[in-house]
Amino acid sequence: MGVKLEETLEEKLKDKISKLGFDIEYVENVNEASQNIIRFVLDKKDSTAINIDDCEFVSRSIEDDVDKYINKEYVLEVSSPGLERQLKNIKLYKKYQGKEVYIKLFKKIDNKKEIIGILEGVNEKDNTILVNFNGNKIEISLENVSSAHTTYDFDEALKNNKVNLNELKKF
Repeated sequence: MGVKLEETLEEKLKDKISKLGFDIEYVENVNEASQNIIRFVLDKKDSTAINIDDCEFVSRSIEDDVDKYINKEYVLEVSSPGLERQLKNIKLYKKYQGKEVYIKLFKKIDNKKEIIGILEGVNEKDNTILVNFNGNKIEISLENVSSAHTTYDFDEALKNNKVNLNELKKF
């Protein structure tokens, strides 16, 4: 099986994007509304909020490079990961260890298809994660994960008057 387009684009452009001050969270190649979309989801190296000008700057900087790898019509989209970060690859699971995560499963574990807990560990070799769910540690194969993302507790942030405006600007 060949290398996926997303992996090729990430590998070929990660150094260029890094030099611009950003990290690639993930790259997607999706069809939406009959359009082929190449989506780069980025985070800033200095942990400040990404704004629309950043996205436009990176988009213009990489568009010619992306053209070299795609022979069909596409829309290039560069965006922020937002407050609740999608966990699309093992690199992101490792990055967000210690954070609360929401995980949707293909098959039930302990009679549940949805789990919210603390991501405590990542085992790359076995392709599993360890989640603390209500005090119970559950090992989950990533093959059983339909989707996953970090969580952001808006109620808690507002209740404790700890709203980080820089975090909210990432929308």
